[in-house]
Amino acid sequence: MTRPLVYICEDDPSLGEVILHRLQQEGYQCRLFCEAFEMDECSHSPVPDLLLLDIQLPGESGYSIAQRYLRVMPNLRVIMMSVLSKQNDILAGYNAGAMLYLAKPFKPEALIACLRGVFGDIFDEAHNEPKDPCLTAVSQTLSHEDVSVKLVESEVKMLMFLALRYPDAAEYYELMEHIGLDLESSRKNTLETFVSRLRQKLAPIEHEYLTIKNVRNTGYQLSSAIIIRNERY
Repeated sequence: MTRPLVYICEDDPSLGEVILHRLQQEGYQCRLFCEAFEMDECSHSPVPDLLLLDIQLPGESGYSIAQRYLRVMPNLRVIMMSVLSKQNDILAGYNAGAMLYLAKPFKPEALIACLRGVFGDIFDEAHNEPKDPCLTAVSQTLSHEDVSVKLVESEVKMLMFLALRYPDAAEYYELMEHIGLDLESSRKNTLETFVSRLRQKLAPIEHEYLTIKNVRNTGYQLSSAIIIRNERY
């Protein structure tokens, strides 16, 4: 699993080195630059996953860098950091495309927490493959170990809803509404048929890992957790 690549653009060499070494300790790939020109020279090899930008930089501001990079890399994440901490400065950062804004001075732990919020699922997977079944919504696939089950959109919706409710049960009417069954014209046995067919699809995944249980007079409940995976990485 490839670790996220962070480009740090900070014109204070001491602070830049501190940030660089701290992120490397956490396992991130990092490159440190003191201005936009240096960063532009390297931005194609390989393409960064996140820009950590100071705002007050020589030549070009962090606001301008963010806007320029996001025009050609729309999936790029941007975190800004600055001693400029007035509301207008922060709003300007978000308007330029930043997803987070850190006011200087900040503790390294605050930055690590921000990055974990952005890359947490990816970073955890880099250490261990999930033990629970994984649901990937875009490819509509549920996988566990070497078994992969192809689903349709309504089945993905149901499993995601049940996963978010786990370990509690989801009520019949909630599930019917969530997968698009008309509450006026549909009956509970319509939902039961849907669940029965889904159980058949899940059969290749060992029963001890995953099944959909009927909770009497309530609804349905997953027998174990499901991981909803980010498919970008």
